[in-house]
Formats: sequence, structure tokens, C-alpha cells
Amino acid sequence: MPALKHMAAGLALFSLAGCASSAPLRPDVSPWPEIRPEFPVIALRLRMHEYAVTFGAAVDLAATAIEQRATDPAIQRNALLWRIRAVPEMRKACFRLEPVGALVDAWTLARQMDQLFTEGAGASAFGTFQPEAVEISRGLVRQMRDIGASIAVSPAALVEFEHKFVDPWVAGHPLRDVSFVRESPIARFADQSRGSGDVFQSVGTMEELAVTLSQQARIYLADLPRHVRGEVDLMRADLLPDVGAMRSDLHTSATAADRLASTAEGLPEILLDERRIVLEDVNRQRAMVMEGISLERARTVGPIISAFAAERAELLRSFEAQRLATLEWATAERREAVRDVQRALAVSMDAVRGERAVVVADAGRLVDTTLLRVAAFLVAAVIAAPLVAHAYARVWPRRWREPPA
Repeated sequence: MPALKHMAAGLALFSLAGCASSAPLRPDVSPWPEIRPEFPVIALRLRMHEYAVTFGAAVDLAATAIEQRATDPAIQRNALLWRIRAVPEMRKACFRLEPVGALVDAWTLARQMDQLFTEGAGASAFGTFQPEAVEISRGLVRQMRDIGASIAVSPAALVEFEHKFVDPWVAGHPLRDVSFVRESPIARFADQSRGSGDVFQSVGTMEELAVTLSQQARIYLADLPRHVRGEVDLMRADLLPDVGAMRSDLHTSATAADRLASTAEGLPEILLDERRIVLEDVNRQRAMVMEGISLERARTVGPIISAFAAERAELLRSFEAQRLATLEWATAERREAVRDVQRALAVSMDAVRGERAVVVADAGRLVDTTLLRVAAFLVAAVIAAPLVAHAYARVWPRRWREPPA
């Protein structure tokens, strides 16, 4: 159940972050000189998600192997608790919204688990199988350091970063037992971020958030049957001692009744009636005990099923709300784009109309000038024609009267 609650909270936060941000912003890591400013945010987030899956597979395999081979009920219960408590806690840490915060939280949890199994309260939780748990926890710490090295400036900077942020928290907040109940360092890391520079920025675009949400949902749903089976196994392990004691009492009562029946075989009829009454009472007590066991089982399993149904309905409502919000956003963007195109088209048409008016005006002026020149030429021709004819009449006859030289 805690896993489903964390999942619903993560979905709500992703929805809010997706509505508030449409373009990714790089984190400001200037107050942390150990981190490269240009580290790939998406790659770090994907590696954290992959580490959550790897951590779950490694812990589940090791814990299951210890549980199957151990004969001590306490060791079996510790292995079961390790499997069903550590994996959801690490998944919650790796799925933090901001990848640097997720890295610090997951790194701290891996170190806390290693400290728990090596020198903490769980140093003898698995008996002879303790070295296997220590080996798995140290391997997971090495993987986490490899992820940290991918964003660190240098190996020395990686060591300095771990010494500055992870070591103090592990030393001051050790795990008390294999139930993995702990206080996350993400709040302290956020306070330091606000005090020395904001490292928590926008987590990505709507598309990136949708992809991240889909990945987390697939991981949660894939692990859900295994987690439920572990919770049922833990409940059964906790109930078995009580059921065994009740079965022992019933066996003792039945044995006593059998002895009483053997003694009464040679007694009068009244003793036979007493024997029958005792046997009926034993059967009645047995039926009442079995009915009580069935009732307790129904009371235990019923709330789990109801909670699963409620969580599923809440998850579906969250998905539907996210889908409707995305559709509304896309519709608004489409309408705004259509309005922008219409405005640009109207401006273009106004410009074309203005150019056409200018061209028509220029053509009109050209035609008017041409016609004016033609009219002036015609007027000049009409005025000059009599003068030319007069001059021609005076000059032409003189040429014919003069004798040739």
C-alpha cells in the first residue's frame, strides 16, 4: 500500500510540474562545484530509473534465496522484510522529480543499507547468510557511485561530494532494523539548495514528463504483484504462530477426549452420554476457532482489496485528469495558432491591397502623361500645319521660276 500511495503522489506532482513548465531548464549547480554544469539531465534521470529496477531485482533475488534456504523463522522473516520494504523505499528515492535530489536520496539509502548489514542493527539479521547480503549491498553502493561519477567533475570531486552530503546523514541517521523506516535527506538537501543556490529547477517538457510518468507506471505495475505477494507472505508468517498454538490446543483437547473415551468404554450409559457431550463440545469449539480464523482472514484481506480498488480508481482518475488537461492545452494551442495565421493572412492581404493601389495609381499617372504628350503633339501639329503650308507655298514657286545656273 505505501507503494501505491507514493505512486499517486508522484502522479499528482508530475501533473502539476507538467502544467507549470513547457520548456526544460537546466539546474543551477554553481553552488556545487563537484557537479559538472553541463551534465545530461535526461540521462541522469534514466539512469536513476534503471537503478531502481536493478536494485529491486538484486535485492529480491538475494532475499528470496536466503528465505528459501534458511530454517530459522526469524531469518526468513528478516529476508522477507528486506525484500518488501527496501525495494519500495529505493524506488521512491529514485523517482524524485529532480534527478540530483533523487541521486542524493538513493545514494544515502544504499549507504544506509550497507551500514545496516555490516555494522548496524542488522549485522546479524541473516545469520550464516549475512555475507551474501553484505556483498549485494556493497555492489549496489558501487553502482550508485558509478552513477554519481557520470555527473562529477572528477573522481576526487565525487569523493568530496559523498563526504560532504552522504556521509554525515548516514552517520547521524542509521537504519534501526530491516523494516527500512527512515528519514529522507531530501529536505536537508533542499534547504541547502535554497540557502546556497537553487539546484531544483523545471524537470522537463510535457513530452518528457509523459514519458517519465509512463516508465514509472510500468515499473510500479510490474512490481505490484510481487509486492502484494510479499505482504501476504509477511502477514501469513505473522499469523502462523497463533494458528499453530490454536492447532496444538485443539490436538491436546482431542487427545484428552480420546483418552476419556477409552476410559469410558466399560462404564454405564451415562458415561457414554458424557463422552458424546464432550466430543460435541470439542467439535463446536473447533468450529468456532476455524470460524474465527476465517473471519480474521476476511477482515485482513478485505481492506487490502478495498484499498487496491480505491488506489486503482484514484490512479484512473489521475490519468483521466491529465489526459483532459493535455487535450485542453492542445486545443488552446491550436486555436491560438489558427488566430495567428488569420492575423498574418489579414496583414498580408492589407499589404497586397496597398501595393495594388500604388501600382494602379502609378499606371494611371503613366497613362495620363502619355495621353497629355499625344494631345500636345496633336495640338502642335494642328497649329503648325498652316504655317508649314504657307511657307511651302512661298518657297516652292520661286524655285521653279528661277532658271538653272
